[in-house]
Amino acid sequence: MKCAIISVTNHGAVLGSKLADQLIILGHQVDVFAKAGRNPLQTVSYDSVSSLMDEIFSRYEGLIFIMATGIVVRVIAPYIQDKRMDPAVVVMDEQGQFAISLLSGHIGGGNELAKLIGHTMGARPVITTATDVTGKPAADLLACKLHRKIEPFSQLKCINAALVNGDKVGFFIDKTIPNQEYYNQMAKEVGIQLQDMSNLQTTSYDAAVLITDQTIPMEKLHLYLRPIQLAVGIGCRRGTTCAEIEAALTDACYRIGYNIKNISIIGSTVLKQDEIGLLALIKQLSVPSVFFSNEELQQCIDDHQLEVSNFVKKQIGVGNVCAAAAILAGKRSKLLLPKTKYKNVTLAIAPVKLQSLE
Repeated sequence: MKCAIISVTNHGAVLGSKLADQLIILGHQVDVFAKAGRNPLQTVSYDSVSSLMDEIFSRYEGLIFIMATGIVVRVIAPYIQDKRMDPAVVVMDEQGQFAISLLSGHIGGGNELAKLIGHTMGARPVITTATDVTGKPAADLLACKLHRKIEPFSQLKCINAALVNGDKVGFFIDKTIPNQEYYNQMAKEVGIQLQDMSNLQTTSYDAAVLITDQTIPMEKLHLYLRPIQLAVGIGCRRGTTCAEIEAALTDACYRIGYNIKNISIIGSTVLKQDEIGLLALIKQLSVPSVFFSNEELQQCIDDHQLEVSNFVKKQIGVGNVCAAAAILAGKRSKLLLPKTKYKNVTLAIAPVKLQSLE
C-alpha cells in the first residue's frame, strides 16, 4: 500500500518517522509529511493540513494522521467521494496508544491498516465497522479479497445489515469460474464458507451474495460479486511467440481467479511495439495496448519502489517493464499479481481504475 503519514507536532513527527520505518520494512511505500516548524527530522514540510490534502488526498491508498480525530474529519470532508474510491484513513494519537480506522475500513483497507499499525507500534486498533464488531463476515471484505466489484453497490448496506441483524446470508459461487481453490481459500480467510450456486434453489437463506458472471432471477435480497477489468503489463524476450505469451497470460490470470477474457488493456515498453508475437496476441484479444517510454516506466518504478532487474536494465535501459506497465496502463497504484516470471515472458496484473460510479 502507498501511504502518507501526516503529523502536526514535533512528537508526532518523530512517531510518524518510526512508523514509516516499520511499514517500509513490511514492503509498503511511505512518504512522511510534518508541519513546517515542527519537523525535527527534516522530512517533507507543509504549511497547512487543508492545503496538503488538496495536493495528496487522491495520490495515496492510505493516509495516516497523527493528530486529533476532529482535525482529520474537518480536513478530509471536502474530498470524500465514495468508499470505492476514497483512500483508507487511519488516525493515531501522539502517544501512539490508538490507531482508529476512520474511512474506507473494508474496501480501502482502513481496518487492516489500523490493525497493522497496532501490531507494529503497540497501539490499540479501534474498529467500529458493524460487521467487525459483531464478528460477522462482510460482503465488501470478501469482494476485496477476491478482487471483485459489488453489483449493485446500493445493496451492500442491506446485505451487511442483514448479517449484523442475524439473518441467514448465503455466499454462493458459480462453479464455472476458474480456480475454485483460490476462491475458497480467500473466503476462508475472512470466515466465509462458499456454497455451490447450483444449490441455490434448495438452500435456506434470507439473503445471498453471488460470485458469478450470470444474472440470476431472484426475489430475495441479493448482490453479485462481479469480475473487474484487468490491466496486464508484459515483458518478453525478442522472438517470443504469441502462443507462449498467451499460455503465460492464461496461467497468470488463473492465479488470481480470473480468465484471460477479463483483460481490458495491455501495456509494455516502446521497445516491444514491433514485437510480432505480442502484437499478434493483442490483436487476438481485441484489446487496446499502450507502449511506455523508458522515462515513463522509470518514473513509475521510482514512485512505487518496484523491484528492478539489473540484467533487464542493461539490455533495455530500465529495470522493470511488466509491473510498471501494468500500473501505468491500469492507472492504479496496486498490483493484483506482482512481477511473475515464465520461460520467455514476465507478467504483472493491475486492476483498471474505476472511471465512474453508479
